[in-house]
Amino acid sequence: MKRRQFIQGSLAIGATATFGGITGCGAKSTEPQTPIPFKAGRPIPWVNWAGNQSCMPKWRHAPASEDELVEVLKSAKGNVRAVGAGHSFSAVVPTDDTLISTDLLSGLVSHNDHKLQATLKAGTRLNACGPILESIGQAFPNMPDMDYPSLGGALANSVHATGVDFKSMSGYIEGLKLATINGDLLECSKTKNPEIFQAAKTHIGSLGVVTEYTLQNQESFDITEVNSIEPLEYVFENMDALCKQNRHFECYLIPYSSECITVSTNFAKPRDKNVGEDDPQAVNTLRSVFEKTSWLPFVGEDLYGFALSKALAAEAATIRTGPSHKVFPHARIVRFREMEYTVPAELGVACGREIMETIKKKKLPLSFPIEFRYVKGVKFSHRISLCERG
Repeated sequence: MKRRQFIQGSLAIGATATFGGITGCGAKSTEPQTPIPFKAGRPIPWVNWAGNQSCMPKWRHAPASEDELVEVLKSAKGNVRAVGAGHSFSAVVPTDDTLISTDLLSGLVSHNDHKLQATLKAGTRLNACGPILESIGQAFPNMPDMDYPSLGGALANSVHATGVDFKSMSGYIEGLKLATINGDLLECSKTKNPEIFQAAKTHIGSLGVVTEYTLQNQESFDITEVNSIEPLEYVFENMDALCKQNRHFECYLIPYSSECITVSTNFAKPRDKNVGEDDPQAVNTLRSVFEKTSWLPFVGEDLYGFALSKALAAEAATIRTGPSHKVFPHARIVRFREMEYTVPAELGVACGREIMETIKKKKLPLSFPIEFRYVKGVKFSHRISLCERG
């Protein structure tokens, strides 16, 4: 039986046994996927993946080369913004003036087998980078859990994954080429335009348009990811050990549940094999059962938490193994919006506990899992992501 069927069934049984089959329906979101409609004769709207950012640019450009991009920048009018995949939840793209797409600036430029470095055009999507790098025997040391963004967007916004020994993706940039609003094309690295290089690593589009990046990679490798259900307190109490024992470790805190989902990822072993399947609709399942139980007076959230914990405790581990670029990312077919907070690593567990206690104490209407992960940094090395389904 698939995971979501099991959870739905368990919660239905719990609700029926307690309340004689009473069911409830929460209010569904009426927000349209596209927040602004298209009208004939007017500019075509641009909308981001999450559906919370939009604009109607008067001028759109999709340069296929650096020369074309330079010419576009020299003649661009008004506020100029660059866009990759449009995955960002923040207002980094919207402009009603000039919008420049980097989609055609895609592919491998060059590579160095000795240094294990590769130069890729900024418009290359992450899901294309993996196969490209694999063809030359290289791989990103780490990747986020979704691979839809463009390389330029991911790096400019300091996209990261999890792992106490791994920096955000922008930390692996060895060089870049920047096209400024004046039409200049600057080569930047630790030795060429070093100050601009440091700023342009995570410039969020404020300095111009990066056309290509040189990245420090490593040899291609296989990994095995194990998704398990563990008691939340056990994970909190053993967080340091779990992070040290695994190449990558993170967990998903589930509001009102005493269980959490752990994700441990390590180099693959010869006998590793896939077990179970990833369920991209799991968050919809959580929302569905939350709406059917949480509305009940006085005990709604308690019933949901109790039944959910019982259901999750019986879940078997899901294992995914294979090339790193295929295992790191997951399908993300449910629209959501995310806000992310960074706190010192040593305060991460205390922060997680306080968040969970606050949700329960205030009976907040939340069912979306909270991602709890680590990233290497100088001062701030812990990330918590709060997500809201749209």
